[in-house]
Amino acid sequence: MVLWSVVLLAFLATLATFGRVALTIMLGIVLGWFLGYAAAKNGLFERVFLSLTQTLESVPVITFFPIVLIFFVKSIGGYIGTELAVDFLVFTAVVWNIWVGEYEAIKTAPQSLEDATEMLNLGFWGKFRYLYIPVTMPRVAGNVLVSFADALFYIVVSEVVTLGTTQYSVFGIGALVASWTSRGEWTAALTGLGVLVIMVTAVLFGILRPFVDWAVKYSYDPFMEITRTRIRRPIITSRVRSLAARNIRYLRRVTAVEDAIMPIFIRASSYAVRHRLLVRPRPRNIVTQSERYIGIGIAVLIIGLITYSIYESWETTWVPIINDLYKYGLLYLYYLGLDWLRVVLVTASAILTAIPVNYLMVTHRRIEAILLPILEDLASIPVSAYLPLIAIPFITYLAMNLGLHMSLEVLVFIVAYLSTAWYVIYNMYVGMKTIPRSLWDVAENLRLSTWQRLRRLAIPGAMPATITGLASTVGSTWGGLEVAEYIQGLNGRIYMVNGYTALMDYYTAIGNIIGLEAMSLILAINVILLSVFLWRKLFRLARERYRLEGAITL
Repeated sequence: MVLWSVVLLAFLATLATFGRVALTIMLGIVLGWFLGYAAAKNGLFERVFLSLTQTLESVPVITFFPIVLIFFVKSIGGYIGTELAVDFLVFTAVVWNIWVGEYEAIKTAPQSLEDATEMLNLGFWGKFRYLYIPVTMPRVAGNVLVSFADALFYIVVSEVVTLGTTQYSVFGIGALVASWTSRGEWTAALTGLGVLVIMVTAVLFGILRPFVDWAVKYSYDPFMEITRTRIRRPIITSRVRSLAARNIRYLRRVTAVEDAIMPIFIRASSYAVRHRLLVRPRPRNIVTQSERYIGIGIAVLIIGLITYSIYESWETTWVPIINDLYKYGLLYLYYLGLDWLRVVLVTASAILTAIPVNYLMVTHRRIEAILLPILEDLASIPVSAYLPLIAIPFITYLAMNLGLHMSLEVLVFIVAYLSTAWYVIYNMYVGMKTIPRSLWDVAENLRLSTWQRLRRLAIPGAMPATITGLASTVGSTWGGLEVAEYIQGLNGRIYMVNGYTALMDYYTAIGNIIGLEAMSLILAINVILLSVFLWRKLFRLARERYRLEGAITL
C-alpha cells in the first residue's frame, strides 16, 4: 500500500474515532450535571447513584459484550447496530469519572454561594447556570483529559468486538491498526500510530488545554491569582528580583492578616443569610417524606422489573449461571483475589507518583509548563493500540532474565498503571491547583517545610478531588488488567496470567457467555460492597472534613 494512501486512511479513521469520543464525552457531561445535582440534593438517589456508578465503572468493558451484541447487533443488525454497540462501549468507558467528579463538585459547593442563590431567588435553571455548572468546570476540565485518554485506550477493544468465532468492527483507527497488526503490515501499523499521536497532540494543545485554562477561572477563591502555564514572564535581573521578593513578602504578611480575618465576616454574613432563611428552611442531605415515598415506589418498580426478568429467563440464563457458580465459584474467588492484589499495587504506585509530581507542578510554574503537556500527551496515547507491537518483544526480552511468568506480571503491571494512573494524577492536580492562593501564602509566611506543606495543605486540600480520582483509578484498573492479562500473539499463541479478567477474556474468546455472565455477577456484587462500605464513607469524609470553605480560622 502506498504511504500517502496509508496516511490518508489513518487520518480519516482517526477522525471517525475522535468523533465517537467527542460525542460520548459531551453527552456524558450534560447528563452528569443533572445526575450529579440529583445525587447531591437527594440522599436516597445519592445512595443509588454512587452504587451504580462505582459498579458500572469497575465492571470491565468486556462484560458488556453480551448485552451489546444481543441488543444492538442482533436486534438492530447491520452497520448501524454495530456502530451503536461501539458507541455504547466507549460511553461506558469514559463517563463514570466525569459523573462522579460533577457530583463531588456540586456536593462540596460552598454553602455561602448556595445561600446567595437562595437570596437572589434564582430558579432551578438560574442555579444551574450561575452556580452548579460553573462550580463543576474545574472537575470537568480535569476529567475530560482523563476520559479522552481512557476512551482512546479502550478504542481497540470497542471498535473490534469479537465473540467466539464472529467478529464485528466499525471504521476507526483502533480497528485499522488491529487489522494491520494481525496481518503483519508493520509499516502501515506504525504509520497509523504516528498519525494517531500527531492528531492526539493537536487535540490536546488546540482544544483540551485551552479548555483547562479557561476552566481555572471557575475555581472558588476570590483571592486566587489566575495563571496559565503557556504565559511566559520576562526575565529580570537578580537585583531587581531580590528587591521585588522582599516587597512581595512584606505585602503577603499584610494581606495574610486580611485573609485570616475575612472568614469571620464570611461566616457572620452566612449566619445572617441562614437566619433570614429560617422561615423557609432548605433541608440538605435529608430525605423528606414525599421523597421517601417516591423512592420506595421506584425501588418497588425496579425490584418488580428485575424479578420479572429473572422469572422469564430463569431456565435459559439463571439456572446455567447458578450451576456455573457451583462448579467454579471457588476458582473465580481465587482469581478475584489475585486481581485485587494487582489493583492495590497499581493504585498505591499511582498515589506515590501523583503526590510529588503534582506538588512540583503546582508550586513551580516552569516545571508545570514543561511536565504537564508531556503527561497529557503520554496519557492520551492508548497503550492498547501499540501493545500488540511491543508485547511479544518485551516478554521475550524479560523472559531471558526473569522467566516467562514474571515477565508477564511485569507487563500486566505496566499496562495497568499506564491505563489508570492518570485518573488520580489529574484529579489530584486539579485539587491542588484550586487550593486558594491565600492558604499557600499562609504556609509560606509560617515557613512550613515541603513535608509540612504536603501534610497540612496540599494533600488535605486536594483530598475531595483525589478521592474522586482514586475511585476512578480502582475502577479503571480492571480495564487495564483486561487488556494486559490476555494477549494473543501474531503466531496464534496465547499469553495469559492467572487472573480474573484473563479468564473473562478467555471466556469471551471461546464464546462462553454463561461463564462470562457468572463472573460479571460476582464482580458487580464485589464492587457494590466496595461502594457501600468504602467510597461512600470516603466521599462523606471529604465533604465534611476537607472542604476549603472557611479553611483559615483564627
